[in-house]
Amino acid sequence: MTSIDYYSLGSKIKAKRKERHYTQEQLAELCDLSVGFLGHIEAGSRIPSLESLYKIAVALNISIDYLLLDTTIDDNNFIQHVTAAVQNKPKERYNHFCDVVKILAEHIDEM
Repeated sequence: MTSIDYYSLGSKIKAKRKERHYTQEQLAELCDLSVGFLGHIEAGSRIPSLESLYKIAVALNISIDYLLLDTTIDDNNFIQHVTAAVQNKPKERYNHFCDVVKILAEHIDEM
């Protein structure tokens, strides 16, 4: 079983917070956390509850999987993951997949 690296978790939260141009105060307010507690989470010196982790992930628009394990499909690599999933399929199945994605994209506003 893999143990959680809380220093890495905190570093990822801090990096995503800065990427989104949030101050610690702004993110803490969005998550209903104290600024001090958020600072400790970012430093890796405090362990967030599942509820706090969820609030942070939602506020930063990232998955908990990314924060804990680096194993998620985020906006930056979504296309790479989709391509990897279908690239070795027979051409007919690959083309069918592409057609389905196009149809979904055309009707996304109706969903």
